[in-house]
Amino acid sequence: MSLWEIVRNGMPLAALAVVALWVMVKWWKRSDDRAALFIRWLLTVGVFAFLALMVGPLVKRMDQSDPSAAMAVPLAALAGMVLALVWVPSIVEAAGRHLGRLYDGGTAAPEPEPSFSVAEARRKLGRYAEAIAEIRQQLELFPTDFRLWLMLAEIQAEDLRDVEGAAASIEHLLQQPDHAPKNLAYALSRLADWHLKYRRDPESARRTLERIPTLFPDSPEAHFAHQRLAHLATAERLIARDAPEPLAVPHSDERLGLRADFTGLKPAPVDPRAKAAELVHQLDLHPADNQTREDLALLYASEFHRLDLATAEFEQLLAQPHAPPGRVVHWLNLLAETQLKETGEPALARQTLRRIIDRYPGSAAAATAARRLALLGKQARPQRESQPIKLAPADPRLGLKLTPKPKRDPSESPPG
Repeated sequence: MSLWEIVRNGMPLAALAVVALWVMVKWWKRSDDRAALFIRWLLTVGVFAFLALMVGPLVKRMDQSDPSAAMAVPLAALAGMVLALVWVPSIVEAAGRHLGRLYDGGTAAPEPEPSFSVAEARRKLGRYAEAIAEIRQQLELFPTDFRLWLMLAEIQAEDLRDVEGAAASIEHLLQQPDHAPKNLAYALSRLADWHLKYRRDPESARRTLERIPTLFPDSPEAHFAHQRLAHLATAERLIARDAPEPLAVPHSDERLGLRADFTGLKPAPVDPRAKAAELVHQLDLHPADNQTREDLALLYASEFHRLDLATAEFEQLLAQPHAPPGRVVHWLNLLAETQLKETGEPALARQTLRRIIDRYPGSAAAATAARRLALLGKQARPQRESQPIKLAPADPRLGLKLTPKPKRDPSESPPG
């Protein structure tokens, strides 16, 4: 036999040996009881040696009608029983362990998480310095945990009134990578609240909120930040909130209910043009102010009957890329109501309501829009003017007249 034939015939055995060795190494590393595993391997090797040296020759003599060859069957059965006693318990245990992982999660250790209970308990007891020390110990183990940094800032701002320290904690959090934009935007919003509540500093709050669109442009977080910026309280409003002026109650007419003329008692009507100018000025300062644009659209429709201008304002609201779905449905419903009221025809309102169904198919808003579509024709029908009913003038002394008693027939017997 040549060397090449020896190598070719031995390659499958060598590959099998390499695979067996790799499995045994992995098995050895993952075993919890290596001594018992080593004993099972020795017993297994002994059983296979017994089969090769003792049972094998007996099997070969079966064709030679040797009576001793009949011992091959019970000896092989004995070897199988030994292997079963050695490996069946381990196999059953491994199978049960794999099935148990479906319920108990297996033996893998859970991922470590920071502990908040000690810091929260000390904070509730008013031991703020100890709570901060506990949080800083947790931060040494979990330096990028968002909840730990936010809790630290909350204690500094709300309990110690140290807004500058809270701002430093939030700033440290912003410098860390891999935080979700909504979490960082929430932290900046909380910092803006603390500037307003504890320092009465709307300018710092404004600068804090302006960082959200800068850090996350063209995002839902930037959209909500613009809404807050449009209605941020001024310093004058904060001062007025802290020291409200006494409300002067004017002397009212004691015979108000008996007056025939109420001229001068009703509040003066609001000038639509002045109101529109005020809303337009607010939009010049804050073009993303949704509430102001909605009010302007309704004012155009109700006071000026300019459906085209109202529709243009609503379309600007609907064109925003990150507007919440709930607000979009609200604006489309308002637009449909305005179109129906101004035109008296359901055609435009039908198109607007179908936009809700097309934009959010299968949603509750789409189902509501479908129900409104079915009733739209009835809502568009002009109501017939009620005809006034003429009443005869009443007798002013009607309640003072005596009703004459009916005369009794003498032939009738008295009651009872």
